[in-house]
Amino acid sequence: MDTQVEFSEADFDSALNSSRAFPPTGGTRIGESDLRELRRTCLEAVDNATSDRGVVSSSNFDLAVGKILFATGEESVGEFGDPFVWDFITLILLPDLAAKRLAMRSTSRGKSISTAERITGGSRRHVFQRLWKRWLIFGCEIVESGKLTEDDYGATIERLITNRPALAREVAEAIIRSGYSGDERREYTRVFMRKLQQTSGLVQIRDDDEVHLRKVIEEVHRQTAESVGDAAESDG
Repeated sequence: MDTQVEFSEADFDSALNSSRAFPPTGGTRIGESDLRELRRTCLEAVDNATSDRGVVSSSNFDLAVGKILFATGEESVGEFGDPFVWDFITLILLPDLAAKRLAMRSTSRGKSISTAERITGGSRRHVFQRLWKRWLIFGCEIVESGKLTEDDYGATIERLITNRPALAREVAEAIIRSGYSGDERREYTRVFMRKLQQTSGLVQIRDDDEVHLRKVIEEVHRQTAESVGDAAESDG
């Protein structure tokens, strides 16, 4: 996508009057003034995250924009769960910021990601929706800590825990405490999520019992660490 994509007042006005472009979901629909404020605050946040050399890192961009989207989404959860809303935000409201973010990175874990995946509402790789989900699922403390990597978010959100915040946060803490980094971190997270999925087929993982949940995560961590350690010894 061209990094010089610009916001269009004409497109905004036209799309705002289309029920399909920004559909109501039964609650109070977000209004034009709120949308314009969302655009203003996102632009301001990215500007503040930009260095004196005119550079903003992908992590700083994601943190700044994700925080604003989450705050806005707290009052529009139904709307933010609608893929057409994300089409509107990406293609109409924030096309310039979407282009800026897409220009930063086009691959994840060695796999090519098409532009269509990144700008289509409902896609788990959507340039903005994935940022909102991080805050929604993991909560402010974990996201703002910056201790989870792009690969960590992808592996966890995509595989199991989209709608289970309590489990997601325990998994995040296990990944952070693991002490792994780089390729070992990616392998640990991959194996951890596979074993967690296997465990969930044998044991009911209850979100409302912190002691039970923590014990399950500790056991999955133990198995994962053994697997990663064995793999490292074999490679050595």
